[in-house]
Amino acid sequence: MTQTNHSSNNFFDITAIQLHGAFYSSPIVTKQGNVVIGNHRKKIYFFNSVGDKIQEFSTKGWVHATPSIVSDTIVSVASYDGNMYFFNEIGSLLKQIKLHGSIFTNALQLDSSRVIFGSNKKGVIFYNFIENTYTQFTTKKMVHGSPQLLSNKNICVGGNDKRMYIFNDSANLVSSYLTNGWIMHSKALQVKDSTIVFGSYDRYLHAINLQGKLEWKFKTNGKIHASPQKVDDKIVFGSFDKHIYILKNDGQLLHSIATKKRIVASPAITQDNFIVVGSYDKNIYVLNINGEIICKYFVDGKVFSTPVVLPNGTIFCATTNGKIYYLKPKVSYTDIQYSSVK
Repeated sequence: MTQTNHSSNNFFDITAIQLHGAFYSSPIVTKQGNVVIGNHRKKIYFFNSVGDKIQEFSTKGWVHATPSIVSDTIVSVASYDGNMYFFNEIGSLLKQIKLHGSIFTNALQLDSSRVIFGSNKKGVIFYNFIENTYTQFTTKKMVHGSPQLLSNKNICVGGNDKRMYIFNDSANLVSSYLTNGWIMHSKALQVKDSTIVFGSYDRYLHAINLQGKLEWKFKTNGKIHASPQKVDDKIVFGSFDKHIYILKNDGQLLHSIATKKRIVASPAITQDNFIVVGSYDKNIYVLNINGEIICKYFVDGKVFSTPVVLPNGTIFCATTNGKIYYLKPKVSYTDIQYSSVK
């Protein structure tokens, strides 16, 4: 049975919903403003912007992958059952495909007919959802990282064989870059016309050019699982060493912010460039670009899933103990910043 609680603190009006099953999938927001997320109880949920459940869909495997939007309004969600499911924005199933093997990644749309995603058996899949055909690039180990489209129309995706792969639009391999650790969920971020950055389990944030050559790397004291994000002209990411890092685009450290447990989730960025990060210490942190914590909220569960910020500034987050939260700020984050006691 779903239990919903409403409460408030100094900074947020809070809606907490107790579900069953750990959340490792990260949420997305549809064009209509609905939130879609999957969990390890083999469920895919569709909520509206205030926490009302619109639809609940059962699969036959864990839903670990982050949903994605294709063809503007279609929601695709992959499952450990080997299926890629396609829904409309209110959760009605439109189509499903099965290509053998568990799918951990989101689907990235390449054009009007093709998406790319990774699996634990076939590597990188280029799927034509109109013709129901696909091509594949076989890797030595599973592909757990999420694909990213670059400005030159190439695509990069990381794998558990420790490589970041770069493909062209025709699904041909352009180059690959070898690290010393798995590249898990860390999606590459293009920070300049010629530079992409991503994290690895070798404890480094790597920066390579579009040809796959190293430009610089930044060392942390822990594995980097999550994706770096751009905030203003800076790079922000978290590490298993319990810290959130803010770097210049050239890799110089600006700020290092300590939490009490590892950072697995990727940061989310608000419209006014505040940073939202969840930690295994069961807190959601809101920081400014100077690395100052302006507020935080205890969510009573480890945060593996990346939070998402709704258009009205509300933070949606999910935890490993089956809870989801809507944290609606009472005032703007700028006002919270100036009223907070540091």
